[in-house]
Amino acid sequence: MRCILHIGTEKTGTTALQYALRAQREALSALGVFYANALGELNSRHLAAAFSAFADSDAFLITHGLTDPAKFARWRERTLSEIRDEISLASERHDTYVLSSEHFSSRVLIDNDVIELAQFLSSQFSEIRVVCYLRRQDEMAVSRINEQLRAGFPKMDFPSIRGDGPLPRLYDYFGLFKRWSFAFGSASVQFRIFDRAELVGGDIVSDFSQTQLGVPIEIGFEASPNASLSATAQLALKMFNEVMGPESRTHVARQRRALVKYLEKVATGPGYKPARARAMDFYGHFRQGNNGLSTVYFNREHLFNERFDGYPEYEVKPDVRGASSLLREYFEYLYLS
Repeated sequence: MRCILHIGTEKTGTTALQYALRAQREALSALGVFYANALGELNSRHLAAAFSAFADSDAFLITHGLTDPAKFARWRERTLSEIRDEISLASERHDTYVLSSEHFSSRVLIDNDVIELAQFLSSQFSEIRVVCYLRRQDEMAVSRINEQLRAGFPKMDFPSIRGDGPLPRLYDYFGLFKRWSFAFGSASVQFRIFDRAELVGGDIVSDFSQTQLGVPIEIGFEASPNASLSATAQLALKMFNEVMGPESRTHVARQRRALVKYLEKVATGPGYKPARARAMDFYGHFRQGNNGLSTVYFNREHLFNERFDGYPEYEVKPDVRGASSLLREYFEYLYLS
């Protein structure tokens, strides 16, 4: 049985793909494709955590009560055992086993951890294909603002990069290519560009279906939970996160989700975007690596189109009063209704 390991990256339609795979699990099974669900019906976040470097500040480990190293080690062994059992059962009637989580690319960042994952999967499958979709770094960073605010971080900006410092691994695609190609073999790693013009069928579900599975998948009808908040709503959420403080991030998750649900009803729209010059400067840190990957893997000069006309020429002044009004209206709705 072969394994298709979809590793992300973040903000490349992974949720839409996972919803489609989950919704059509039975239909895919009848066609010989098993979508993993031993450790989660939607995605394989647990398996990614099992091969990520241990950190007691990790939100996933905190949520699951795994911040003690010994407890984490026992959980990891159970996790791998459950996956082995599911693979063994799936192999009786299927020829393809699919794992999907953007956290493989965003959390499994150390070379040896990727190698351990490759060794584990190689012991279970006769063939492995790693599939990774790439989105231009500045666009990915802008898209992640919603996600980071929802997770409790009070930040609405690009990650800071020192001119002489290392590139953040989440955005260093050439480093990702080297890391995963070394562990799995370059012939087993397939990169795709997350751009409507380059995706088969114009979307990730059609592209993954036709280029990886060879069987049809329809776009799921379940709505994505990640509706885009307007820039003013994002600022309101940022204010909430700042007041709560970083040490309370996990403890007020329920209250933050309630606020987000309210903002999704009253204040969706275009989110924050930095000025064009700042977006170009951020992207510039990755251009050399991108072009190196493009030359080696795609046999072309540039990895992405380099148009930046979707950004404002000047930084838009934040609407502090509007954000404050949203928070006031929310708490009035919460306590006076």
